[in-house]
Amino acid sequence: MHKYFFSLLLLLIIPFFVYGQNKMDQSSKMETNYRGIINALDKGDVSKLDNYCTSDAVDHDLDPSMTKKTGLAGIKDMFNYYHKLFPDMKTTVHSIAISGDLLYAHITQTGTASEPYMGMPVGHKMTMDGMDLIRFKGDKAVEHWGFTSNTDIMKMMPQDKMKQDGMNKKQ
Repeated sequence: MHKYFFSLLLLLIIPFFVYGQNKMDQSSKMETNYRGIINALDKGDVSKLDNYCTSDAVDHDLDPSMTKKTGLAGIKDMFNYYHKLFPDMKTTVHSIAISGDLLYAHITQTGTASEPYMGMPVGHKMTMDGMDLIRFKGDKAVEHWGFTSNTDIMKMMPQDKMKQDGMNKKQ
C-alpha cells in the first residue's frame, strides 16, 4: 500500500520539478540575452543582436531622428548611433526581475559625448538612470520600452546652455 502511495506521490511531484526547472532555465536565458543586448550597446557591436532579438522586434523608444528603419535593423542603427555619440558608454545593471515573458531591469548609463548632442557639448559627461521593460518570445526579445528619469535628462544638459535658452526660468 505504501509502495503505491509513494509511486503516485512521485508521479504527481515530478511534473512540478520539471515545470519549475523549465521556468528557471527560461528566466536564465532571458537574463543572459538581456545582458548580451546591453553588451552590444556598450561596445557598439551589433553583430550579435540577431542572437538576442527577433528580426521584427519593436523598440517603442526608437528615435526617428536616428533611423528610419524598423525592427532589428532600426535597433542596430540606434545602437550604432548611441555608440558613436558615447563611445565610452557603460551600462550598469542594478537589478533584474522576470515575470512570465517580461524582464524588468534597473540600469544606470554613463558616457562622454563625442559630438554635440541635445545641447551637450563635446566632452560632456552624462549619467542617466532608467528602467528597461522587455517582452520575450521564447528566449528572444520582441518588444522594448525604456523609461528614463526626466531629472537625469535635465542634469545632463549644461546649465549655462539651459539659462541661455531660457529653460531655467522660474515661474
